[in-house]
Amino acid sequence: MKEQKYILGLSLTVITILLGAIVKFAIHLYSAPEYGFFGDELYTIALSRHLAFGYVDLPPLVPALAALSRALLGDSLFAYRIFPALAGAVTLVFVGLTSRDFGGKTFAVLLSILGFIAGPLWLGLNSIFCYDAFDQLVLAVFLYVIVRFLRTGNHRLWLLLGGIAGIACLTKMTILFLGPGFLVALLISKYRKDLLTPWPWLGAAICLVVVSPYLFWQAANGWPTLEYWTSYGTSRVYEASLPEYLTNLLSYIGSLLLPLWLVGLYRIFRRLDGTDYSFLGLLLAITLAMMFMLHSSTRMLVELFMPILAAGAVFVEELSTRVRWGRWIRAGVVGYLLIAGVLSVLTSLPILPIDGVKTIVYTLKPLNPPIKEFKGVTFHISPLLSGKLEWEELVREVAEVYDELPPEERAIAGIYADWYSTAGSIDELGPKYGLPHAVSGVLTYYLWGPGYSWDVMIIVSSHLSSVTAFFDECELKKTVTHVYDVPVGVPSIYLCRKPTASSDVIWTSMKVYR
Repeated sequence: MKEQKYILGLSLTVITILLGAIVKFAIHLYSAPEYGFFGDELYTIALSRHLAFGYVDLPPLVPALAALSRALLGDSLFAYRIFPALAGAVTLVFVGLTSRDFGGKTFAVLLSILGFIAGPLWLGLNSIFCYDAFDQLVLAVFLYVIVRFLRTGNHRLWLLLGGIAGIACLTKMTILFLGPGFLVALLISKYRKDLLTPWPWLGAAICLVVVSPYLFWQAANGWPTLEYWTSYGTSRVYEASLPEYLTNLLSYIGSLLLPLWLVGLYRIFRRLDGTDYSFLGLLLAITLAMMFMLHSSTRMLVELFMPILAAGAVFVEELSTRVRWGRWIRAGVVGYLLIAGVLSVLTSLPILPIDGVKTIVYTLKPLNPPIKEFKGVTFHISPLLSGKLEWEELVREVAEVYDELPPEERAIAGIYADWYSTAGSIDELGPKYGLPHAVSGVLTYYLWGPGYSWDVMIIVSSHLSSVTAFFDECELKKTVTHVYDVPVGVPSIYLCRKPTASSDVIWTSMKVYR
């Protein structure tokens, strides 16, 4: 009877979910103004100033949301953090609803909420305006509709799944990596007979219609995203061993939450409230195996742990109702998750100075294994946190070089950056220093062209770039230590004059899709 209490017409379970969403949102707003922009965030903002139906590495939805955010809330760091924080809060709602649909009562819902808030990657993603924050939300909705489908057997939900899948494709292409696992899990389950009905095919047609503008853009531009993903996998992603791969995954979903993940994996393969949800466990297992063999980023698996989290919460609730010391178990688990959550918040969000974060991480080193996800780099602290540092300092150094130019050269000078986040930082932070916009040959920046005559160019490059070979005069002006964003490395700033070819000829050699 206790679980049936209502306050203001809302059940305790619904109130718990809403309060959890408010707490999640508040945590992100509290930390939003600290540190600075994240590298990929700066690139996303740059894309939002060139709206299109597609980009080299991204579908169109998230840059459009960035443009909407700017129109509604302004162009400040805090303003850009509101939408992803809201996305995280809504994602939490669907995690809580999943726990409830698994048969969990208020305590299970509370545990799933605390576990989600304590998830390091979810904290990091919801603190930056990038595609992953919204991708996780759309996939959380997609997984919840699967839960409803498995629970009710309502064939019309195939139509909704198709529509959500289309939106997911417009957000990020993560859902395509779930396809093989989804198909195999479907063929194993009793729902394979649905393939003989029109419903899943109508859902697929809806997905295709939703994503068609993006497909048309790809065709018109020579399918650049295919080239990007091929290059990305071979040139950037580290080919981890299985132990390293699982360690990376655990670092993202939270090593302190390992007991909850383990019992969740156990519980998902047994009936929950009379319904077989093993489909979701199979989806995770098959996708994990495929992603490992393809050497894909472990970040693209994290959404599949939302149902596992919900199942683990239900298991703990069931256990606590069957044993004599149930109340102590409940108090202990809640206390443990609160401690885990505090540690995750302090090491994933820009609340403490970076040296304070390092102290916590190195003190608890066994619980914070390093992440080896990209070639040539090991992350000891979250790259989603450290990647928010020093962009302002880099742009200020570029501005000093620009300000030293004679007025007649400043009038025609351009800026070239050899990495998209560097170009994005100049575009977003440079105007207050009087800088012109940046050009780059990396990703979608390449499609926007050379931009300048290139008679006088400031080149920002982490190595002696091939760009400098196109000038008779190139002078090294500064070397900037940018220690946190690894692809940027330690960039040098060159001042180049007297190009040996036209800007259009130079530009044909600048293309980098990786």
